[in-house]
Amino acid sequence: MHPATPELRADWRRPSARQRALVIGLTLVAELLFLLMLLGLGPATWSGREASEPTLVDLIEAPPAPTPEPAPAKSAEEKAKAPRPVPPPTAPVLPPTPLAKSPFVKLTREEFAAADIGKLGSAGGQGTAGGGETSASVGTGPGGATLYRAEWYREPTDAELAYYLPKQIEPGAWAEVACKTIPDNRVENCQAIGESPPGSGLGRALRLAGWQFRIRPPRIDGKPQVGTWVKVHIDFTR
Repeated sequence: MHPATPELRADWRRPSARQRALVIGLTLVAELLFLLMLLGLGPATWSGREASEPTLVDLIEAPPAPTPEPAPAKSAEEKAKAPRPVPPPTAPVLPPTPLAKSPFVKLTREEFAAADIGKLGSAGGQGTAGGGETSASVGTGPGGATLYRAEWYREPTDAELAYYLPKQIEPGAWAEVACKTIPDNRVENCQAIGESPPGSGLGRALRLAGWQFRIRPPRIDGKPQVGTWVKVHIDFTR
């Protein structure tokens, strides 16, 4: 076999027209597939979106709100005529009510020991408050009222009197008070009308202790006369 000549080798390497057409067709198909692939990978909103109406933006600025004009200043005459506010009435301040004076008298231990109730007579060291008919008048009481002799419903005890008695009591001392009778055999508004010795303070002591007295009211025709005045006489003995 004879070796091929250069011309034959050149013809053997050159592609034929059919081969060239096939290569071109495959190239076109590959490019088309690549283009379709790019279109498939793009955003769906871009491929299928319809044209929408244009958006209008109003760039015209709104006119500013009108500034309210200041109210004209009132003249001095208008200010004088303008009604002035009336302050609310204030409640009147009442003076404090004075406390009632206590009827009790404070005693020291020495004063209380000096007023030893064991040195007093029986039934509080006092004599009778007066016997006989309570309807009998024994004088004139406060304000000119008729004064009757007192009749005990219950005589006061030593303890009831000892708290008010002075430190020392002389033998034969006595005191008298006038008291107004009230319901429940009690008395009120007692006032000292006599004492012996004078200035001993026994009248004051009976006046302060009178709220504890239990005295029957005077009787007229058998009927108790509540509201009348009675004279209480008490003798003190050792």
